[in-house]
Amino acid sequence: MGMWGISLWVAALAATLLIIQPRIFERSKLAGIFLHFGLAIPFIALASRFVVNDTTIQYVAAFGGDALPLKYRFAATWAAREGPILMWVLWLTLLAWIWRKPMTEFESNNSRELRLRLVHGFSLLLILISISLDPFRKTPEFFFGAGLNELLQTDLMVIHPPLIFLGYSFCIHLSAVSISKLFTNSDKGIKQQILAITRPGLLILTLGIGLGGLWAYLILDWGGYWAWDPVETGSLLPWLALVGISHLRTRPGKISNEAWIGGGLVAGGLALFATLVTRAGGVWASSVHTFVTSEEGTAPSDAFSRMILLKSDSVVGVEVMSYLMIMLLLIACWVMIVRRKIFNVENQSLGIHVLSLPIVGAFLSLFLGADLYNYVPSEAFLLLIFAFIIIDFSSNTNQKIEPQGWIYFRHKYVPTLFIISLATLLLTQQAFFTLLFTLFFVPMYYSNDAAKEWVWATFGVVLCLASAWSNMIDVLTAGVLLLIFITPWLMQKEQEGEVEFSIFSKKWQQKIALWSSVMVVSSYLILTLVILIASIDTINFEAHELYGAPFILAFTVAMMFYLNRTGKPKNTVFLIIFVISVSLILSIFFPHSLGADSDASVSSVIDRGSIAWIYLPMLLVIIGPLLSEIRKRFVRNIFRSKTKLIPLSAHIVHLGLVLLIIGHVSTTLLVDRGDASHRVTLVKDEIIIHEGYGYEFNEVHITSQDLEVGDGYVGIEISVYDVSGQKIGDKIGQVEPGMLRFDKTGTARSEVDILSRWSGDIVFIFDGSQAEGLMQQTQASGQDSIELVRVTVYNLPASHLVWFGWITMMVGMAAVTYADYSKKQSLGRNEELIIEQE
Repeated sequence: MGMWGISLWVAALAATLLIIQPRIFERSKLAGIFLHFGLAIPFIALASRFVVNDTTIQYVAAFGGDALPLKYRFAATWAAREGPILMWVLWLTLLAWIWRKPMTEFESNNSRELRLRLVHGFSLLLILISISLDPFRKTPEFFFGAGLNELLQTDLMVIHPPLIFLGYSFCIHLSAVSISKLFTNSDKGIKQQILAITRPGLLILTLGIGLGGLWAYLILDWGGYWAWDPVETGSLLPWLALVGISHLRTRPGKISNEAWIGGGLVAGGLALFATLVTRAGGVWASSVHTFVTSEEGTAPSDAFSRMILLKSDSVVGVEVMSYLMIMLLLIACWVMIVRRKIFNVENQSLGIHVLSLPIVGAFLSLFLGADLYNYVPSEAFLLLIFAFIIIDFSSNTNQKIEPQGWIYFRHKYVPTLFIISLATLLLTQQAFFTLLFTLFFVPMYYSNDAAKEWVWATFGVVLCLASAWSNMIDVLTAGVLLLIFITPWLMQKEQEGEVEFSIFSKKWQQKIALWSSVMVVSSYLILTLVILIASIDTINFEAHELYGAPFILAFTVAMMFYLNRTGKPKNTVFLIIFVISVSLILSIFFPHSLGADSDASVSSVIDRGSIAWIYLPMLLVIIGPLLSEIRKRFVRNIFRSKTKLIPLSAHIVHLGLVLLIIGHVSTTLLVDRGDASHRVTLVKDEIIIHEGYGYEFNEVHITSQDLEVGDGYVGIEISVYDVSGQKIGDKIGQVEPGMLRFDKTGTARSEVDILSRWSGDIVFIFDGSQAEGLMQQTQASGQDSIELVRVTVYNLPASHLVWFGWITMMVGMAAVTYADYSKKQSLGRNEELIIEQE
């Protein structure tokens, strides 16, 4: 191993010492700084090799290059598998240093030490994975790298990936907090700790995902900012988890510590899952790296089986299997939370040593490579058994509870939970579905009154329905499994004195509004996760949009209940019924009235316009009450304590989300990217009218000089005119969509051009296949010989709402984070003052 490779072992040693002595900075601040810096050395070393273009290192030779601008050479550090892992370690270490002291006055030393050990332990795992990947290996003879992917040679790719991994680092810290609270039985301050991490983490992930959307909008030839691609959908999952956690405090009644602990575990688990989606090449076949096949030569039909097959791959298998093991361990911790809450088990016998299994596995893989994981059985149910063995260790209790209502059949000699889970796996042949089914069923199974666990029943019903909708499981199987979740209400006898539900009650309306903030987000998260797991061979855009529409409508209804809380409850109900009725009428009888591609079918009976009308009217209606609420809170709280900014800022976030969704309807839902009508053939010096605008092809620009990246450029100059009827109006702008050529790889990249107007954007994309033909024609006959060109044009009215809504959301999130930080600073100063007075 060369000099630079030693930095990995230095980082591994530093992580090990920090695991042994997580509070070493209290004894010696210099030693603490030195060890934390030691963890960052590998990334700094690798980045420095790219900056100087050290081609003696294969990773640099493969993705670097002298011709790249300095910023893109630096960005090439995370162009492949090794660099992002080291960058992740850097972020984890930075956050661990920031939160090296007690996060709240309630955090015990034991809890803090375990929290830090877990974070440094995960960093050690990543370092060991990096050692097995060997990012500093020497370049072999006659090796020629392809260079940095042309799509990554943009300014946004210098910023977007680091922000995403920083957001995932916040999620990993949430899981570390949850596990530390679970094993030390010191739950005090859990709410403050979780929110202190969730709020800035949500801001960072919102910024990172939004910049990724902006990159797609400006660089990719999607013509939009979102396409439900598996990678971007995966990044949405931890974001939704953070949104749900941030709303736990608004739920009616006292929130149990177990709920906060569980939320932290979910956030960390989904961050790992999102990483798996990105890095488990071939599992999601929409990726170009589809190489995962079974012994018969065909790809398995479920994501879990494809991941298991990756264990034989020396490059991918070690990393993927390590993440998968951690996810199973988080599931085991989740079940421990449920058992603790129900049986009041204080002594958790699982032991922190079990959590070191992934690190041990990664360490052994240094010597055995992926062969280590070849000993792991390929059958999915055996891995599930492994998870249940851990769960069995975690329970270690024979306590019985007195039933207070209907309960599922339980017997110490008949493991009904395991039997139902195994039967579910055999019925569905879907390991991930079975895991989710078990997670939602466990709280109901152990409850002394299953009918009170309506939250978990709701999640189970959503899981079954979403799985049937996405064709993950058949409808009959989904119906059978759904019955398991609703059985307590079918079997329960009516009890006297039960509180009757009334939609016209102000109390019940506010309960619905406050519960919906958690339930709608969580249910939508389950839907998105299930569709993503099911969409391993094709991107299911229609399913995401169609089945997500009722959840958006539920969000708007809940907001209406909350915003009209001071009005008459009956008027609110009648208003909601009226708006939904209008939506249904428009959806059924006027689905194509929204224009664009609203007549494009998403199923045999539903068009894109029908989906839009389901929730668009309600979104438009709640803008007024939202603005009124923001104005009232601004006037009432602007001169008060900074902590009063939190509810005001939260509603600013809600307003931004509403605007973004409205923009999404007009720029994504109502635009069929595969519709050939968006491709327009232009004749030189002739105005072609298309969708209310006139387009004139003026000339072709071809050059290979003064290019920041690429070896050649071809672009077409187009003048855009306003059109009234068939009458050509004034010229409103000029655009030049083009194509960059990269000779080294023989590839090209679209150079999208956008004409922005007050009403929205018009996106122009030059046909890549045509660019090569134009270059050849130019070389043979000159540029003047080109008379016809083809361009793809997307007219996106209200597109500005997407970006204005996104920015508004970040402003609100930043204000919430600032107010939360100011509150903690104020409490800290008060505590210091009290100590001085004493």
